[in-house]
Amino acid sequence: MLSSTMMMRALLFVVILLAPATGLAASVEAGRSLVLSESPEGNVYLMGGDITVAAPIPADLHAAAGTVALTTPVAGDAALMGGTVVVGRPVAGDLRIFGGKVEVREAVTGDLFAIAGTVYVTASVGDAWAAGSDVTFSAGSRGSATAYGATVTLGGEFAEDVEVTATDTVVLLPGTVIRGKLRYNAPQEASIPASVTIDGGVEYTGTSYLPTAEEAQIFALAGILLFFLVRILAGLIAVGILAGLFPRFSQAVADEALSKNLMHFLLMTLLGFAIMVATPALVLILLVTFAGAAIAFIMLSAYVLLMMVAYCFAAVIAGALLARAIAKRSRVLWRDAVFGMLALSLVTFVPVAGWTVFLILFAASIGVIASLFYRFSFSEEEDDWSI
Repeated sequence: MLSSTMMMRALLFVVILLAPATGLAASVEAGRSLVLSESPEGNVYLMGGDITVAAPIPADLHAAAGTVALTTPVAGDAALMGGTVVVGRPVAGDLRIFGGKVEVREAVTGDLFAIAGTVYVTASVGDAWAAGSDVTFSAGSRGSATAYGATVTLGGEFAEDVEVTATDTVVLLPGTVIRGKLRYNAPQEASIPASVTIDGGVEYTGTSYLPTAEEAQIFALAGILLFFLVRILAGLIAVGILAGLFPRFSQAVADEALSKNLMHFLLMTLLGFAIMVATPALVLILLVTFAGAAIAFIMLSAYVLLMMVAYCFAAVIAGALLARAIAKRSRVLWRDAVFGMLALSLVTFVPVAGWTVFLILFAASIGVIASLFYRFSFSEEEDDWSI
């Protein structure tokens, strides 16, 4: 694994390669705790854990560190990056900052571009663009100003238009002067003190980032509808694949449920209800005993698998019933199972009767599958659906 010193040297090498031609005479320094106390001749590139710039910079300054403190003027542009960046002396050119917490305490002759968690600008700047959670301009700007944040605070004199987008509130300090127009987008209108002057007027766009009660109801209904559509589609795909892969077993389930008399269908339904109720109780009893825990987990897995398969074959029974009633056909096709699943899904929207029909077919499916499995496992006769 590369050491931190090697990584820092590699980063500095990249910085030098990307530097402009004038940077060939630049000063490049790196260190964990770096204090620049002697004024260099050209551009300066610094990287470290903590950086303090204490000597005047005659050209451009580029610094990246956990903490960057500028305590001396910069004659050119400055590009700073760090967890905490404090600009305590004037910058004659443009200032670009990326960080967690940014403070600009002295004037910036050029433009300001800042992205940080919190941005505090307490000195005059040229054109200003800032984005963060909390953005504060307390000394205005000599050009246009744009701010994005949760809370945006404006103060001082702004020479041109001001544009603000806030997800929470916009605050105008007393005595604020805006020579252009104030455009702001926020959930609620800002409280503008009487001492505030806005020559170009105010353009407010209200944006609520939380839905209204009516919108929430629409979203809830749309979500419920989407859930049911996805559930129906998943059921159609599952039963279509199952019936298509196992056509003989699907035919056997349909024949066992529908080809005999009504009493046989009722017996299969009662058997299915008994399995649904008795199996979880038996699993709980086995879990109490240490020796039966393994058997309980196997039985529980088989029970869950049976419920999933029975859900699909309940649609097979419903589709076979529709095929016999409408098409007068006893042979079960995969599309019959798909139509059966669609019919069952629509029937369940009927509050009481629909769920009653579904539970009866579901229980009958469980009973039929259990009966066929028992016959396949313990009967000496070979069924025509066996594999």
